[in-house]
Amino acid sequence: MQNDILEYLENETSFINLDDISSIFTANDIAKKFSIKRNTASHYLNELNKSGILIKIESRPVYYFDKKVFESQNFTLDKTTYKSVDSLKNEKPMVLNKNNLFSMLIGHDKSLKPVIDQVESALYYPDNGLPVIFTGESGTGKTYMVHLIYQYCLNNGLIDDDAPFITVNCAQYANNPELLTSNLFGYVKGAFTGATEDKKGAFESADRGILFLDEVHRLNSEGQEKLFTFLDQGIIYRVGDTNNPIKLKVRLFFATTESLSSDFLTTFVRRIPIQISLPSLNDRSRDERLELIYSFFLNEQRKIKKEITVTGQALNLLLNQSYKGNIGELKSNIKVTTARAISKQIKDEKINISIYSLPKKVLMDADNTSELSKQDSIHLTNDTKLEDLLIEQRPQQERIIKSYERIIRIFQRNDQSLENTITEIKEEVETLFEFLMFETNFKENHEPLTYLTKYTRNILNQMESSYQIHFNGNSVYAISYYIFQRINCNWTVEDVELKKIIISLEEQVKDSFPNSFNYVKRILQLCKPKMDIDIQPMDIIILTLHLSKNEWNKKAGIPKAIIVAHGYATASSIADVVNTFLKKDLFESFDMPINISPREIADEILDYSKKNDISNGLIILADMGSLKDIYQYFPSQIKAPIVIMNNVTTPLAIAVGEQIQKKLSLKKQVEQSLKQTKMDYKIIYPDVHKDKVIITTCLTGIGTATKISSLIERSLPSSISLKVLPYDFAALKDKGQVKTLSSMYDCLGIIGTDNPKMEKLPYISLENLISGEGINTLCSWVSNYFNQKDLIEFNDNIIRNFSLEKVMDVVTILDTDKVVKEVDVFLKRVQEIGDYHLTNAKKLAIYIHVSCLIERLVRNSPIKHYEGYSELEKCQKDKLNKIKLAFSVIESDYSVKVPKPEVAYVYDLIFIKTDNSTKDEDF
Repeated sequence: MQNDILEYLENETSFINLDDISSIFTANDIAKKFSIKRNTASHYLNELNKSGILIKIESRPVYYFDKKVFESQNFTLDKTTYKSVDSLKNEKPMVLNKNNLFSMLIGHDKSLKPVIDQVESALYYPDNGLPVIFTGESGTGKTYMVHLIYQYCLNNGLIDDDAPFITVNCAQYANNPELLTSNLFGYVKGAFTGATEDKKGAFESADRGILFLDEVHRLNSEGQEKLFTFLDQGIIYRVGDTNNPIKLKVRLFFATTESLSSDFLTTFVRRIPIQISLPSLNDRSRDERLELIYSFFLNEQRKIKKEITVTGQALNLLLNQSYKGNIGELKSNIKVTTARAISKQIKDEKINISIYSLPKKVLMDADNTSELSKQDSIHLTNDTKLEDLLIEQRPQQERIIKSYERIIRIFQRNDQSLENTITEIKEEVETLFEFLMFETNFKENHEPLTYLTKYTRNILNQMESSYQIHFNGNSVYAISYYIFQRINCNWTVEDVELKKIIISLEEQVKDSFPNSFNYVKRILQLCKPKMDIDIQPMDIIILTLHLSKNEWNKKAGIPKAIIVAHGYATASSIADVVNTFLKKDLFESFDMPINISPREIADEILDYSKKNDISNGLIILADMGSLKDIYQYFPSQIKAPIVIMNNVTTPLAIAVGEQIQKKLSLKKQVEQSLKQTKMDYKIIYPDVHKDKVIITTCLTGIGTATKISSLIERSLPSSISLKVLPYDFAALKDKGQVKTLSSMYDCLGIIGTDNPKMEKLPYISLENLISGEGINTLCSWVSNYFNQKDLIEFNDNIIRNFSLEKVMDVVTILDTDKVVKEVDVFLKRVQEIGDYHLTNAKKLAIYIHVSCLIERLVRNSPIKHYEGYSELEKCQKDKLNKIKLAFSVIESDYSVKVPKPEVAYVYDLIFIKTDNSTKDEDF
């Protein structure tokens, strides 16, 4: 009779409605149904309840229904007896997975979440979605993903119920683009030999549905190009018919195991905006790999319809194997493992799978693996669900979720008032932390827990320093253990009403425990980058309530100090040196880009003040005077005293740090620091063994001066260490530059196109050197430093190297013969038009200058400025115009225009005495 009652309740439980439970689930109705006494029915029902088979609700009347059937259709229950229907309803999870196919994917909320997000973006894009290409190693699930997408599109009305799914394996057409074309796009009768009738291709067959091109990397360039028309315009042409485009609505998907950057045309890849890489099995988390193993073993159990037990060691070896073939290889290994176990236990009702059932390759590869973490055995029956196995493996994570939901329900049923529920909620929080502390196996999770504990301790030390507070010893372990278990919790709130409840609870916790709330937020912000945790409001609520029992007594306060400086690592370098020297972390550093504005710097400092307690004052050491005014950007809400000291140096920072440690008043700290760091300086110039140098210069720039210096250096004997320095003409007119030059070198004289008139320095014009008049003078400069043999060699080299042709060869890259002819014409025209007579020295100077001028114009880098040009033009307009006219042949031959500043410099050469005269020519 008991079995009959159980069978009856199994059937009826499928239709149970918790909002209106039928009387058929009462002992009275069951007694009538089976024509037995009510007491007898109650006895049978209570026995089944004690056995864990039936759920009992102790309401009026009492209800009984089947636990297994209820859980399979609703949600998992913790107990078998409940005081009321509402208490049973409280077991219902607040957060459930989305009801879509992608939520069935293992890793849908972790490693595959970005994949699913991209897929959904492509599917819901207007006008039939976007083309997608999947990349990844063989066996990562690319084909399975496209099949799942097809089902998803059907379920969500993105394609019609009868929409086709067409697959083309491109490997079949790797070297036959013509065959690919006809199979993809179809053909018309007579298009080629053998085309006896019109035929649709894969694109037309997939109209209104999905076309999947697998192994697309096997298409050569020509094959890829044949897809461009559809990708660009959504149309195709049948082979043999280029006049009748066919408009299609096809969702296009590709898959490849190869790199998009090496095996595809860039023009092809550019046309596929959604490019999705599927992670390899080795790149997926341990939990995901374990879930896949469970799933494959469950599939095998459903096929053989026998109970299966898999030992923990067998699971360990499968879990820690490296899979080149990814999910496909793992699935194959589990299939082979199950087959081997069955072959040795054919007559047994239950199949036991141990390490001896595993493929030999798995065992061989396991020889060199490191020590494996312990994994519990699993037992699979016809009623086992994947969720059940996961809960067994992760009780701590499930306990966190249960605590979330209990806290929310307590808050909810008390009119969302924290004041009315604080005691009960705190009890739940403390119970949770006791569970996590005592149920988390430190030995099994030694490495990650050690890492988390160490990092959390560093964060709390930093918080204690920043806020002058103290955490008790348990805080480190409580936060570490909570984060360790929380990382693997899948609890994402999407219900709008539930979100509002959590926000309300968070706001009330913030108002009730402001210090703890702010400290927890800061702790979690610091944890996030290193601990790979997505911070949720419930994390802040739970940890705030747990830490609220702390006594936040502040330590004796000292001001905070920061160094703000422009440039890479300037501030941090000073801070590191000072903190090391003083053996205490007193200074924080802010390295700022050189172009940052004072407002932006102020924003950085304000952000620092929000994260650190500056109630005892803030000392800012800045590197530039402009930063002393940044206080104007600070809001009036900052009530703490602020000291800004500019021109920061390492000694100043050390002095400030020493005064901070003495705990003097801010004013005293500043005064004492400044007394210790008075500025002193001394300039030291080298006064012995100065290098002997000859300076070369040119009125029009450093370029010609450099070329003159190379000619002189080429003339020096190899044994002589005399230096020749090209120098900017304008710089030589600067007394400060001259002083520096004299302090560093023993200058023998100047050679150039114009005399800068440096005091006590002799000058030789370039034209005098070319004409030979200045050679003796040059030799006299160096005679005290050269022996007779070197002096003769130097004299001969100067004569050879400073011929007009040699000099012009050096100063210009143009054809020297042509340039000389052009300058000849220019000189004749200048003398004819202006009726001027030029000395040979002037002509030589003009030869050099104009050849350089032509090169500058050809290179498109003319001199663009001449000091005092407007005044010169007023006085000497006629002469300037005549010189400009003389340049017309050069302008025509070289297709250039001689700008006014260049004309002005030529004027100087012709009309201003450039050797030793200091008298200016009258206007």
